[in-house]
Amino acid sequence: MKMSLSRRHMLRAMSGAAASAGPLLSLAACAGNQQSQAKPAPAGQQELTFMDWEDIENLPTNTVVQNFQAKYPNVKVTVDPTPQDYETKMRALVAAGTPDDVHRINDDYVRAYAVTGLLADLMPYIKRDKIKREDFFEPIYDFFPYQGKYPAWAAGNSPRLLYLNKALFQNNGVQPPLTDKYDPPNWTWDDMVAAAQKLTKDPDGQRPVFGLDFWDTGIEQTLLVSSGVEDGIYSKDGKQFLMASTKGIDAMQSLADLACKYKVARPTNFSDSASTLFRQGRLGMLFATMGSTTSFRRDVKDFDWDVAPFPKRVTRNYEGSLVVYCIPKDAKNPDAGWQFLDYFTSDEGGKVFGETLFYIPVRKSAANAFVKLPAGEKPEHVKLFVDAMPSNRGINFTNNTERARQIYRPELTKAFRCEVSAKTALEGVKKQVEDALVGAY
Repeated sequence: MKMSLSRRHMLRAMSGAAASAGPLLSLAACAGNQQSQAKPAPAGQQELTFMDWEDIENLPTNTVVQNFQAKYPNVKVTVDPTPQDYETKMRALVAAGTPDDVHRINDDYVRAYAVTGLLADLMPYIKRDKIKREDFFEPIYDFFPYQGKYPAWAAGNSPRLLYLNKALFQNNGVQPPLTDKYDPPNWTWDDMVAAAQKLTKDPDGQRPVFGLDFWDTGIEQTLLVSSGVEDGIYSKDGKQFLMASTKGIDAMQSLADLACKYKVARPTNFSDSASTLFRQGRLGMLFATMGSTTSFRRDVKDFDWDVAPFPKRVTRNYEGSLVVYCIPKDAKNPDAGWQFLDYFTSDEGGKVFGETLFYIPVRKSAANAFVKLPAGEKPEHVKLFVDAMPSNRGINFTNNTERARQIYRPELTKAFRCEVSAKTALEGVKKQVEDALVGAY
């Protein structure tokens, strides 16, 4: 179907622009007490608007939307793709009380919206339809509940693993960490560093080869939770900046050391050029989401490659990239919205996402049945993405994650670029971050 941002939604976004100027927490004044009540979807014709930050026309998401419409012809779906300035536009619409019926939402910001009461509670639908927690990957299902309510719904997850250039390993006489198990008895952080040292060639030259690269910002949470900082960047009460704890600083310094001490990685700048290096055969290991798989299958033809688990420090936990949707409190058609989201996580919807390797469906039956490749196709160990799902650890603890991130990340990047130590960077902003978390900054 052809999709464009309608004039109606452009006018709505413009009319709410003033509400989007401040931090998300300031939207609380616009929130009412109305809650969505679960009811059977009406039998008559319904209209459903769906706002996503991607143009889904050529994505598996569009196939699922079309399949949904074929199965439920009484629901007419209008898609509003908003690839530019999505967060600002979504906030303006939600705060003004004129949202779409379903919105894509950043998983890190769910709590900030939920605390203001701007999202519909999905728990009545979950109870009505007798949805069982055990049918889903539990860490994903358990990510959203807040004060007895369920403010958002995940359709899938894109786990983060290491992509391996097997040829580079073999040409340097290094055994690649190929395994059928997500948590094998070996393959530690030290093992990864040792392998990367053997793979790295001429790091200061014109055409260097590096052992590894961590351009994905998900490395922050992943390295913390795998280093024994169980709650990750922030404490569960949403008030403490655990990245600046003793264990947290040690974890971030170990990441900086890859470039600053061992010279096996570029100074981290979270640049997509790491993906280019991998495609060129000049990178031994790349930390990235499952989302890179499709493009690597299409583009990488000159060398053999595969995927491997994240190296273990204390645990082998990681942060994936969740695909999350919500129904705003003021949505005009919440029942149709829930019908739509429930279809996304059905086996029928999950089949499309799983077979295309777009992401891992959150329903276990769909993930286990449909995420697979014919023998001989890459990556051979694609099932590791499914096996990694129970080890996902996300960030959903704070009311002001966005502002906290704006404060700490520029300083932390200085450590990754070898300008300061992780201790100096993180301790220097700890108070500002924690003030932001409680709304004082």
